[in-house]
Amino acid sequence: MPYSDKALTVGRKLEQVVITHSAFTQVVEGIGRIIQLGNDLSSPRGVALIAPSGCGKSLLVDLLKRNAYGWSFLEPHSILVAALKEAPTVAHIQRELLKCFDYPITIRTTESTNAAVNNILVTAIAQRKTQLIVIDEYQHVFLAGKDGVRRTVNDWLKRIMSVTERPVLLTGTEALAALQEADPQISARISGTFRLFPFKHDAEWKGVLRAYSENCPDVDLSNLSSECSRELFIASQGVFRLLKGLVIESAMIAVDDEKPAVCRDHLRQAFYQIFGPATSRENPFV
Repeated sequence: MPYSDKALTVGRKLEQVVITHSAFTQVVEGIGRIIQLGNDLSSPRGVALIAPSGCGKSLLVDLLKRNAYGWSFLEPHSILVAALKEAPTVAHIQRELLKCFDYPITIRTTESTNAAVNNILVTAIAQRKTQLIVIDEYQHVFLAGKDGVRRTVNDWLKRIMSVTERPVLLTGTEALAALQEADPQISARISGTFRLFPFKHDAEWKGVLRAYSENCPDVDLSNLSSECSRELFIASQGVFRLLKGLVIESAMIAVDDEKPAVCRDHLRQAFYQIFGPATSRENPFV
């Protein structure tokens, strides 16, 4: 059955709730430092963020773009973001970055026009007063399987940092760790490395569950931390994105069930909604 408008309203509210934890806050503060120093000092700086899928990379980038932390030094629309795909090329990265500037015409990037397009990109970065260049899924550079691809893209990255004098944030999965050994000139520029991991079932995990309860006045979520903490951990495997999905879905199910609080049965249904009835995962709420 489709969800009611009331349930969807509750889901949208929970979707907007931002729950942070110590490791996440540490990463945010480190990137804030890079933005400040990278724009106020002459030497470009960079940082790498390594995390498995679902552990907060996309959320962090979104918060930076919206300046959710209210940093006085971060100007509106000053975060430039590109996401890489498999077997990336310099032309692909240029095209993704240029999309952020909403050009009225399509700029076709090819190997023969890289230099000309790069000049356009550099000019746009300066005119827009970009303060941070984010390249997401940068692990694809190292998963391409070709030394030429890695060398070409990394050489371009070094040049763009030198010419624009803007800090860079590279995000990706574990394969991104190869960055530190790829090139001494790269590791000197992208000198900092942060990591986000799946949660452990500890006090911080329960703190996250309580935070959801405190930020949901429409449905009582207190059972998440008091009675279902371990089952939620097993179901989500400590991955934040899966946890958030289970919290939102179970809250919407409770609303349509006309119950004031989320119970184990709502979580059981939410598990099947998210993973499907044919999943090989064992539903811990059964």
